[in-house]
Amino acid sequence: MPINNFTPGVQPRYFDFRRIAIELIASVFISWLIMALVGDDSVKLDSESFKAFTFVVVTLVCLCEGIFIFDALISQRYPWHTAVRKRMVALFTFSVVWLHTVGFMAGKMSKLLFIEHAGREPGDDHYVAVTILILFTIIYVISLIGYNYHETLKRFIVENERLQREKLELDYFALQDQLNPHFLFNNMSTLMAMIPENSEKALSFAGNFTDVYRYVLMSSRHKLVSLQDELMFIKSYVAIHQERLVNGLMVAYDVPESETKRKVPALSLQFLVENAIKHNVATKENPLQIRISIEENMLKVTNNLQPKLSTYSTNTGLRNLKRRIQFLAEDKDLVVESDDKHFTVKVPVFD
Repeated sequence: MPINNFTPGVQPRYFDFRRIAIELIASVFISWLIMALVGDDSVKLDSESFKAFTFVVVTLVCLCEGIFIFDALISQRYPWHTAVRKRMVALFTFSVVWLHTVGFMAGKMSKLLFIEHAGREPGDDHYVAVTILILFTIIYVISLIGYNYHETLKRFIVENERLQREKLELDYFALQDQLNPHFLFNNMSTLMAMIPENSEKALSFAGNFTDVYRYVLMSSRHKLVSLQDELMFIKSYVAIHQERLVNGLMVAYDVPESETKRKVPALSLQFLVENAIKHNVATKENPLQIRISIEENMLKVTNNLQPKLSTYSTNTGLRNLKRRIQFLAEDKDLVVESDDKHFTVKVPVFD
């Protein structure tokens, strides 16, 4: 039975057309049942019968509305999620008192049905009618409890899902913010070493360094960024590493202009390029070659394999990037491919 649910701190709606319509339909059915049980074959559909029938319907609706209003009032003091037992005891207690209070209506109904209309004193049929009335009240109260409890549970499920979603979003941004702190310290040391040797080169290095961290700050609260912005950022990021590695690092870009407006997870290229540099030898004799391209709606980053023997890896960067992609789209995933010569990671591209 659709009944309004009540949220603590929110004013309940005392008038709801759907609820009253359902109560009215149920009351009409019960009134018909009562008159069918207490009547006899001589009873015809006349004005007196219609008055009696209408009176029973109105009485039942008032009975339901009284219980409903009481439930609305105590919902602020005894919410379902914190005081289930107290709420049920209070509601059943009031229902008994309210049913007794409207007894004069039942008396009026008995008078109309058994004395003035039927022309006989109340008998067994009268007790059948009262029993139906009591059962109707019990069913209404149980329906009210069941529906309100269900709605409260549903609301808490929705709220729990919202909180989980917010937690995932916070986790997402935390993962995104994990720019390797060693990158900062290493490049500050490089900059300090470059200043007395070549001030112009140091200025260029500092400019790229500033561009990198400006982008990190600007993209820290964006889930997706344009591929164009990501490529501009990674070029500055690569330039910083090339100051240290010189000819040991070679990066090729093969991304059509038509694809640069599409979206990728922020700092995804930084994770992949950093991963390649961290785990591979990059010297003039054995340069590390990285190629960034687009292939079948995937941003593809490939590097030649020449692993460092002493590198310790927890795969945190790739794992974090994978979790971020799963957060953005459940039907998309990170693709990792490897053979004897190359290591490739493919990141989904978003429209």
